[in-house]
Amino acid sequence: MLGISEHVLPLRRETLEDGVYRRLCELILKGGIVPGESITVASLAEAFEVSPMPVRNALTRLTSAGALTVISGRTIGIPKLTRERLAEVMRVRLTVEPAAAAWAAEKVTTVDLKPLSTKFQALVDNEKGGYSKIYLQANYDFHFEIYRLAGSSIMMNVIETLWLQIAPYFHLLTTYNDFQISQRHHEGIFRGIETNQPDRAHEAMHGDIADAFEVLKGYF
Repeated sequence: MLGISEHVLPLRRETLEDGVYRRLCELILKGGIVPGESITVASLAEAFEVSPMPVRNALTRLTSAGALTVISGRTIGIPKLTRERLAEVMRVRLTVEPAAAAWAAEKVTTVDLKPLSTKFQALVDNEKGGYSKIYLQANYDFHFEIYRLAGSSIMMNVIETLWLQIAPYFHLLTTYNDFQISQRHHEGIFRGIETNQPDRAHEAMHGDIADAFEVLKGYF
């Protein structure tokens, strides 16, 4: 008969790998790893204070998802984005994310709205301050709070996979304007959810993604 210790060790490994994976996802989604920057297993293991194995496994998962790619030797970085790939990702985003906003608007309650309200206010505050990196982090927090409110783990997984491929290029949007256009869409999304108007939330989310695509495709 197997002892309990023989069952616990694999679970610990899996949990550690998942923890590293989640932290890497957050780095990518919030602009912590940008196109042109290279990383290594050794540097990440040192930063996370773990052995190389869980880092290597997490990087393999992200490479399979198209979020990272091998640059040369032992260095890994953000894959180059082609115009065709950008168009494909944006097309799927325009289908899935407006639907998530509409779902959130259908089911949100006053209690649910409090975290979203806080995240929307952070966008407003950082848009006025003009801190691009902080704004992009606030943008991630706002959008993913909406997707959480939609209440679908399947939809959330799809959206996160899309964002892992496109989010590193959101910094290009900061060179275009001072976020005023995006903020109008964000307010429309928030008001649509706040007042339980699915169509309004859907339309505003669609506009936010479509306008970002128009800007981004000019770089490819």
